[in-house]
Amino acid sequence: MLARSRAYLNVEQIVDDLSREDLEDESHIRTFEDRFCSYIGAERCHATNQARAALLIALRALDLSPGDEVLVPDFTFEGVVDAILESGATPVFVEPALQDFNVPASHFIEKMTERTRAVIATHLFGIPCDIGDLPAIAKENDCVVIEDCAQCLGAEYNGRPVGTFGDFTIVSFNYEKHLTTGEGGMLAVNNPTFAGDVERVVGSCTRVPLHDEKCYVYGMLVQHTATERAVYRRDLLAYFGQNCCRDNPDIFGLVDDMVLQGEPWEDVRTALLPHVEREIERAGYVPPHMRNAVVREVLKRAGEVRSRVFCPPIRTIGTGHLLMGALRALVGTLGLEELPAVNAARNRNARLFYGAMQDTPGFPLPEISPGKVPAFLKCNILNRTHHPLSLIVGRARDRGYEVGNIQWPRPVHLLPRFRHAAGRQRDVFPLTGYLTGRIINIPIHCGVTSEDIEGMAACLREFSSGAGSGVADRLRVTGVEAATHGV
Repeated sequence: MLARSRAYLNVEQIVDDLSREDLEDESHIRTFEDRFCSYIGAERCHATNQARAALLIALRALDLSPGDEVLVPDFTFEGVVDAILESGATPVFVEPALQDFNVPASHFIEKMTERTRAVIATHLFGIPCDIGDLPAIAKENDCVVIEDCAQCLGAEYNGRPVGTFGDFTIVSFNYEKHLTTGEGGMLAVNNPTFAGDVERVVGSCTRVPLHDEKCYVYGMLVQHTATERAVYRRDLLAYFGQNCCRDNPDIFGLVDDMVLQGEPWEDVRTALLPHVEREIERAGYVPPHMRNAVVREVLKRAGEVRSRVFCPPIRTIGTGHLLMGALRALVGTLGLEELPAVNAARNRNARLFYGAMQDTPGFPLPEISPGKVPAFLKCNILNRTHHPLSLIVGRARDRGYEVGNIQWPRPVHLLPRFRHAAGRQRDVFPLTGYLTGRIINIPIHCGVTSEDIEGMAACLREFSSGAGSGVADRLRVTGVEAATHGV
């Protein structure tokens, strides 16, 4: 089956470098940070354990106090909200627009108050948001802009790279992203006013130990093997490979021994494959007490009641190992060299998908307005047909394509652990609910072929009759060919 996500990896070169380099030499970290600065055009970059750690460091550098507010899209990764709460601030959710799923600057401006200290401007799925005037408006209101480029590394807005508009920029390197180190992130500091404060916070953090660094990188190699088309048979988490290396000493030991002995990747893969296949089977195992549909439904409803009655705590990451180690920095430097070609391949697939689905009734595509050069992570469509999403997703998967609302099936303000933060905001985001209920993520990674694009499009076109009406049906794509041509 075609996996929803499969990062491009020069696995042969990665394994070769790991066998030859000093994996604890911290000069690799500064090399990665400096080269990333040059790529994105930032003043200073700090490699972090996660993108969420990068965000938390930026927020801590602002010395936020209780009552301070941070504006954040309601359609985003839940870890972003966790970081805001961990920093001591209050998240204020802002609704996206259906045109491109990003939050328009006007929506942020409407929510700004004297308590607003930061705005998180997120570029979703590789399409830049309309960030042009937002930094100047934020400055007038005495707040900062944090660009979330976790899904948009390499895109441009009005001839300028995204990630250079905000006071800070955060980037993600987890397995599903344009550039991956297995797990990881980067904090770019664009406003020199905050450089000293960031250095202060970074100085209080520690780097991830070598064993954990190996779990991330070896897990990345496991994930790469598990998502091969001939091997991938069921949904696997993006953390499947990491978990294998953490929980199974045989897998970790096998990869560690072979890599350090300088064995070529093909030999490592051959030895690893039987272990990976067993872990995939284990991941799909359903315990006997869960096999009965009635029991499953009862347990599901019990969980829903529990989440309504009890408010789970936020997920914190503290002040410990927030910084990336040398091993992942080595992998990141190599990946940075490949990034332009990776983005070109993704954008080529996106152009093919847009062309195949253009004007298909019932499946509007997000707009790409003039001046935007995307760096597509996924393509997306909205299901405006009368067919349920589950039927469409099931049909595609029967034909070997993993599609669906894989990203965020619920708005973050509806997650139980954010109930206290959402307060009266819980019922005021109809567009976010509409979006999460109808979006379909389409894979366009480097393992996707033109035949795959046509196969997925053909499957979707079978459902195009019976389209609904309304704002989503009136969406139009502007300048897709021109916008994606140069990346």
